[in-house]
Amino acid sequence: MSGPGGPRFTPRARREAARSYDRENLHRELTLLQARIEAVTAQGRQGFHDGGQTYDMACMVVIRLAALMERAELEPCLAVLTREERLAIRTTRNIVAHARYRSMNDDVFWLATTTRIPEMLARIRAGAEFDSTDGEAPGLDGCR
Repeated sequence: MSGPGGPRFTPRARREAARSYDRENLHRELTLLQARIEAVTAQGRQGFHDGGQTYDMACMVVIRLAALMERAELEPCLAVLTREERLAIRTTRNIVAHARYRSMNDDVFWLATTTRIPEMLARIRAGAEFDSTDGEAPGLDGCR
């Protein structure tokens, strides 16, 4: 709209989204996922059961990892995950997010949370080539 003196507002110039924002978000998310896994592991297997706090934390790890896999801009970094790993994460996410439409083996879920997922996160982090001092991932555009 324009008023008597011209337009009432000036739109901001379009600019490409800052890639460092994506890098920072990926770094932050990987760090949070690892912290949740460490909290689950610290409590031990004996308290890991449906309805327990650490079980719920593990569910959140799977949900957040699955959400990362849905972001197209992160695809180059996530290419380090195998097709089977991606399928396992998506299937587990569906089970925990949709009122447990299938039963889950707590022993397998524990192993996935404390062993398999940390291995996946380490590969994602290595593929993103994070600089330990600033969290920047110079390889985000084309992770190895």
